[in-house]
Amino acid sequence: MSEFWRAKIWGLLHDPALKALYTGSGRGEEGAWEGLDCMQGWVSPKAKSFTDSPLSNQWLKQVGLCDLIASASDRAAIGRLPAAQSAIDYNADGLQIRHLLSGAPQTLKLGAWHQHLTSQGNNRTTWLQNVETSLIPETIRTCTDARKVYWWFWRCYPQILSQGLDRDTQIPNEPCLPLLPADTRIPDASVWSHTTMTSALAGSLAGYYPDAEAYPKKRAHKNKDYYQSHPHVASFSFSPVQELIKASRKMRDFWAGSWLLHYLSAKVSWALAWKYGPDSLLYPCLYAQPLIDLWLLQEYPDFSQWIQLPSNRQLLTAGFPNVLAIILPDNGAAAAAANDEIVKNPVEAAMQQAKQTLLEEWMKLGKQVLTDLQKDKEIWMRGLNPRTWDDWLKSQWQVYWTALPIGDNETNLHQSPRQDTQYKEWQKKQNEFARPQDDLFVEPEAEFLRTLYDESLREYWQQGRQSPRQLPNLNVGSWWASIFDQTRFALNAVKNARTWEIPTAFGPRSTISGLGPVVHPGQPGNDWITEGDTANFWANQAGMFDGIEELNASEVLKRGLHRILTEVLFPKPSENREKALNPQQRIRLDLFYPDLSSGVAGWLRQMESKNNQNAIVYYEQVALEIQEHFPWAKTAADQPWGIPWITSNDSQWPNPRLLNAGWLIEDFSTANPNTRQLLTVQEKRNRIQAELRQVREFISQKFAPGNNPTDWYILAAGDGDGMSEWLKGKPLEAYENYLPEALRRKLDRLPEALWQPFQDFLKLKKRMGPATHSALSRALLDFSNQLVPYLTEERYAGRLIYGGGDDVLAYTNLWEWDSWLWDIRQCFKGAEDPKDEFTNEGDYWRWKDGKLPENLSERPLFTMGRKATISFGITIAHHSVPMAIALENLWDAENGAKKHKSRDSGKKDKNAVQVRVLYGNGNILKATAKFDVFNQWRELLNIGGVESAIFEQAAEIWGEHPAPVVEAISPWTVAFCSRREAFKNDEPKQQDFQDKLQAFIAGLYQTTETKHQLAEIQNWLKLAAFVLRNRNIKIGGNS
Repeated sequence: MSEFWRAKIWGLLHDPALKALYTGSGRGEEGAWEGLDCMQGWVSPKAKSFTDSPLSNQWLKQVGLCDLIASASDRAAIGRLPAAQSAIDYNADGLQIRHLLSGAPQTLKLGAWHQHLTSQGNNRTTWLQNVETSLIPETIRTCTDARKVYWWFWRCYPQILSQGLDRDTQIPNEPCLPLLPADTRIPDASVWSHTTMTSALAGSLAGYYPDAEAYPKKRAHKNKDYYQSHPHVASFSFSPVQELIKASRKMRDFWAGSWLLHYLSAKVSWALAWKYGPDSLLYPCLYAQPLIDLWLLQEYPDFSQWIQLPSNRQLLTAGFPNVLAIILPDNGAAAAAANDEIVKNPVEAAMQQAKQTLLEEWMKLGKQVLTDLQKDKEIWMRGLNPRTWDDWLKSQWQVYWTALPIGDNETNLHQSPRQDTQYKEWQKKQNEFARPQDDLFVEPEAEFLRTLYDESLREYWQQGRQSPRQLPNLNVGSWWASIFDQTRFALNAVKNARTWEIPTAFGPRSTISGLGPVVHPGQPGNDWITEGDTANFWANQAGMFDGIEELNASEVLKRGLHRILTEVLFPKPSENREKALNPQQRIRLDLFYPDLSSGVAGWLRQMESKNNQNAIVYYEQVALEIQEHFPWAKTAADQPWGIPWITSNDSQWPNPRLLNAGWLIEDFSTANPNTRQLLTVQEKRNRIQAELRQVREFISQKFAPGNNPTDWYILAAGDGDGMSEWLKGKPLEAYENYLPEALRRKLDRLPEALWQPFQDFLKLKKRMGPATHSALSRALLDFSNQLVPYLTEERYAGRLIYGGGDDVLAYTNLWEWDSWLWDIRQCFKGAEDPKDEFTNEGDYWRWKDGKLPENLSERPLFTMGRKATISFGITIAHHSVPMAIALENLWDAENGAKKHKSRDSGKKDKNAVQVRVLYGNGNILKATAKFDVFNQWRELLNIGGVESAIFEQAAEIWGEHPAPVVEAISPWTVAFCSRREAFKNDEPKQQDFQDKLQAFIAGLYQTTETKHQLAEIQNWLKLAAFVLRNRNIKIGGNS
């Protein structure tokens, strides 16, 4: 196993960490691996001689291919350019980098380091090499545990380098170092993304053997003494038999379902990363993931000086997907099979380990919840029937996986284009295996490499040398995007072929989902129980349960999850456990999810920004009166809001649950504290109804029905558009768009024979290679783990439920949802920040001025770039609408946005938002528009002093007399506005409203299919009226 980790360390450090800042020949040097004790005896696979290595020469050369495969599509032929004509140095102007996807330029100028770096002159490379080596702690330098050393370099080294000059020169932290490119000639992906993928491929090429003696020694023969490992890309997915998220009755269930999927996925990822390395996880990227950092600190406590313990808020925000992509070795299993031999395949072992980890961790959570519920004197579910608990939990998960080799198994991993016949046959086999939509056309690239080789021959002959440099080859990395896509298709095929069924539940089923047996006590010799028995039993199990609902084991696990979080995340006494449980913590582990009434935070935040203290004081006064009138409600008042903005502002505002009779009554206990008599189910219901009438009447005197800030709750679900297309590289530009301007100016210096072939190559569309894919996965963490949480929870008073990759699931409020949504969209594509807190140079977002918010990095943060789009579904649900219905409509709304097409059928769909208002009477208002039109609607909505009645009138008149053609929209808006009493004596407002109304209607008309145009315009006008009417909270109730 040690050679596996040594190969990975070499792959991670095969390039100097600060290579982009080097000058001259220093770029050809390797990183700081030679000074590590655990690497003693290792010889670089790129060395000219392997005399000093005890390992097979052929095996080492094969491991050395990792660098070429990792950069195959990412740098392609650009990496073969003669250094004299193409070298780009960091200079007084800094270094130009390009956006990974859009190619947008950005000048990277190291603020704190710049002056010191440029003053080094010819000594710069030596000085940088000294920085790289001197920062490695002695404990790591002398550590012989190669796995620990690898984890340190992967997680801590990038961080410590950014602070490298602190102790010697008093130059502060340089946050932009993680953006240094792998190659300054095509500076679109960071060196860390490239070396991480290189190390994953190095390990896969080396093979994984628990016994270090199993690695091939000197003079071992391939396919005789050993089989060469072939890298595979594997995809592992799991899904619950019972939907954990959509089948939610309460916000607690909704949050718990999202977090459970996240936690289980993180546990599987951690298990695989611990065995095969964190670099092996292509998606999701594990770097700086809160749960991974937590477990890494538990495994290596001494890393705490470089890794900060994640905050409770970070730990409790879901972000891991239920689909994992992993790079794994096969230990030559395919080659062995061709010789009728059997070799244990790590791919199959890893997939089995992933499945086992998933099931074990799930059952462990179930056991912890049950133990917690039964720890009191009055044991919950005394004599529990194990079939209703263990049996249902064991049958909850379905697992699928598939794996494909990176390149055809029967061919070499690389081939020279100068060997024309062999090259064409090799290329044909790769195309047949990877099955790209069009055969991968690499002829311009191959022609450039041929010409480059011919030029190098002439150069060597002219200099009187004996042998030219190595024949430039093409390799299987060029087919990466297609291979990854085939893996995805294969996984879908496995899913579609599934034959499993929901296990049969004998006896009463869950009253929430209708699935699975209700948890109940066992009866000796009899597994059967009647609905009446379970109803009576659950009626007496109040507390976490309302006495009416009856849950299956999975639902009980979700409901009780918050009670065991401390033991789940911090199972052993440690300094980190003490920090997390510190009373000074602003976020408690056990109560960090919003109630459906917590949207009131948006109203109070707006009142605070408008300095409307009367409304805030009135809210506090009403809450106090409710507690005085109903003493049992004091428990609700003290509950946390689950809204980070509320917590961060140290607000003592009582929980808004007090204002909603329907939710508040859940805290009412029907038990008589004096007699403790047991009541029948009907008696309980009668008491609850009687109390509910009093609560509702009291609240209505303070906030009139239909004018209560807790009347509506809002959920949002968003997903990046066409991400599978991005992973295939379809939206990428030609290679020439990713070159820095400094290189363009140098291209005329190329030898005449090279100039035209290289120009032809630059017209090729850039391919999505393995390192670019790795960079994309890593970069998406900026959006999901930093930018989205900030926008949702600090800029606005919402709560991020799930933020992973390009997916967003959030709880927001009636007063902020539209502004939040537009900000998220602008952020996703790297457009201008509407609040002007971030710059957007080069399609990156970077904090401008003032105090840097917590959990936000100072460096430029990656966005998907200007060509990317995202679609959202929004549900605005009345408080009487069950959450399960709201969630079902939420995902239907997201799908509706994805399918939204413009008037011109040739235009793309998606890039849209669909809003659904779910009324308490069952009616639904549905409005769909492209995002740019949605912003025009927002501008119309935000005109000050315009009442909801204006939009109601516009909707009514449009419904009766719409503009028949687009040319009639302008006269229609002029006529409408000129007849409104609200605009009399205010011509500027009338003109402003008229212009924006015309722009909105025209925009919606032109971007909506003809059959939906008139209805959509009317629906958006109705939505505007609805939003304005319900945002205007009048205090005073019926009085």
